[in-house]
Amino acid sequence: MFKHPQARVLMASAIAIALSPMVTASVSADLVNDTNFTETEWLDVPGNITGMAFAPDGSNRLFLIHKTGEVRIVRINPGGSGTLLPTPFATVAPIFTNSECGLIGMTFDPDFVTNGYVYFFVTVSSSEQQIIRYTASGDTGTSKTTIVEDLPTVGNNHDGGGLGVGADGMLYWGIGDLGNGTGVDGDLSSMAAKIGRARRDGSIPGDNPFVDGPGGNADYLFARGFRNPFTLTFQPSTGLLWVNVVGTGFEQVFVVRSGDHAGYNDYENDQPTGYITPTLVYRTGGSRVLNFTATGAVRTAGVTTFTTTVSHRLRQGERVVVTGVADNSFNGTFYVTDGSASPGDSTFTVANPGPNASSGDGDARTMAQGRAVSGGTFYDATGFPAEYRGNFFYGDFVDDRTMRAAVGPGTTVRSVDYWSNSQLAPIDQAVGPDGALYTAGYGGRIYRARYDSPTQGLVVSQQHVRIMEGGAGAWSVSLARMPASAVTVNVNRTAGDADVNVSSGSALTFTTTNWMDPQPVRIAAAADSDGEPDQATMQVTSSGLSSVDVTVNVTDTASLILMASVDTLSVPETEARTFTVRLADAPTGNVTVSVSRTAGDADVRVSSGGALTFTPVNFAAPQTVTITGDADIDSIDDTATITVEANGAETRNVAVRVVDSTALPMDGGVDAGTMSDGGTADAGMTPSSGGGCGCHVVGGSESDGGWLGFLVVAALLSRTRWRRR
Repeated sequence: MFKHPQARVLMASAIAIALSPMVTASVSADLVNDTNFTETEWLDVPGNITGMAFAPDGSNRLFLIHKTGEVRIVRINPGGSGTLLPTPFATVAPIFTNSECGLIGMTFDPDFVTNGYVYFFVTVSSSEQQIIRYTASGDTGTSKTTIVEDLPTVGNNHDGGGLGVGADGMLYWGIGDLGNGTGVDGDLSSMAAKIGRARRDGSIPGDNPFVDGPGGNADYLFARGFRNPFTLTFQPSTGLLWVNVVGTGFEQVFVVRSGDHAGYNDYENDQPTGYITPTLVYRTGGSRVLNFTATGAVRTAGVTTFTTTVSHRLRQGERVVVTGVADNSFNGTFYVTDGSASPGDSTFTVANPGPNASSGDGDARTMAQGRAVSGGTFYDATGFPAEYRGNFFYGDFVDDRTMRAAVGPGTTVRSVDYWSNSQLAPIDQAVGPDGALYTAGYGGRIYRARYDSPTQGLVVSQQHVRIMEGGAGAWSVSLARMPASAVTVNVNRTAGDADVNVSSGSALTFTTTNWMDPQPVRIAAAADSDGEPDQATMQVTSSGLSSVDVTVNVTDTASLILMASVDTLSVPETEARTFTVRLADAPTGNVTVSVSRTAGDADVRVSSGGALTFTPVNFAAPQTVTITGDADIDSIDDTATITVEANGAETRNVAVRVVDSTALPMDGGVDAGTMSDGGTADAGMTPSSGGGCGCHVVGGSESDGGWLGFLVVAALLSRTRWRRR
């Protein structure tokens, strides 16, 4: 059976030929399982679609990329129909299209409103892939520029193609193992089987986790151990990177951070400690049946613990159908409430109201989702009911399905269900300016799902907007239903940084004829010199309707990045411990870094290293900061926040805990900043040797004594982002 997102090329090509190349809205029957929604086959376009995205400028334009290199634009018309523009935005050349190769990734610059930049991931030959950029001049792409070159391929499959811009303003992309196992496991030398990270001009960020300059590591490397990271997206509420990985035995969706290792090709949904585990997972090609032991169903206080005869490998939120348990009150459809399963774990829990009871036998069947996970997106608009907001919608390319994962708070998955079972080869998803959910099928068919709201409301296309400092952005507003008369909508900043303002669209008017047509709200963020990200809340209001808050996050453009070797530090009372500080990249001149206590107990002192000077020559050499925990008469551990800062750089905070001497063991404690080999731990500076997880010791010892008295004071950390883990 098909296991690769483009192994269905011949099938999808046949579908495309059979489809009429219509360019107006279709009138097919509803496809979405929820009857409160209407999903239509919105548009048919010629060619094999490999990705889609709406321009983030309020222009109501949908960009489509095709495997063969064409970039097309669909314009949303008044009333909601779509028109395919006759002239391509661009036709990428050179291009190599064998197997899964071709034009396979696209993303917009976060400052697209100002610079018009669009990035593409393309296979240019049987041995090279590139990230390229075009500049939009109206509906035409100009000034083709190569951003990153010499990315690996062997001209076959598992080329990846996922492409996006993160909350740090950096480009991220995914490349698979090229179909032949290149770059898997602990390999640091190849960008195959990896997530890559670069500045938007293609240069290498100095805080990438395995940067070694002229050494043997691939300096673009951000995370590793991925079979085929076909698509990726960033969660609007958290800024975290979600990567959809096509598997062999399991389809996996990971939340990926710097330095992470997903374990392929040693592990697939059975990653041990030291590797990241999938946040979403399903069996490739069907469901799994997990048998219970004879006493494997126990309900206590409305929670049932099931015990399976083998390791269950279930993930939180995964749906299971339980049948055959002797006590019928244990049978039914449930969602797993445990966190990530460890290898060998044979118990999981579900919410199951009822009296305390025990039983056994029977089994749980997982949800059959398909055979190749494809594109996904988060629903961040207000066109759907509240319970759908923040949900992650993702497709399976082979089995013609789209799933809906209820997510939050944070990355917690609460449930996974079918969304639509009637989409042909879904390849990508996107939320439109009208608040509808769009799905592109590889064969050229585009689907649109819209909520049939019984009440009037404001439809805001995004509740989380990210723009660059000194740049601009946009979102759109429309109404859920036809009004009886004209409606005025106002947009104002109600909280946050005064650098963020509405530049146009602060007052919008909707009538009985244009109520469903999205109107843009454009915002701008003034530049400042503090090196810190900004945030503001913009409120969308209209008389008699519930207001909608839009959070605007502004990515600072400062190029100076401070690197602290630890996030947390444990210091025995009356003793001292150290950590190091360096710069990620060479500055243009000398930089003074100050290190001081900014919160907490005065017994915690910066005894040396309070002022550090870095130059364009020594910027990468770690400099030592010494923290001393003075004695006091109480028997309570002291805590403090040590802040590392420099003009024009984002601050870094270290949470310090001074372990009171009455709590110390006889051996006097462990130097929380020293490794057993005598070196100082600098998080992420030196990749671990050999296979394994590639983790780094930070703020602790590798000696057999382990951690002593170390409690993470995470609540003290603030304004930290995108540092090495």
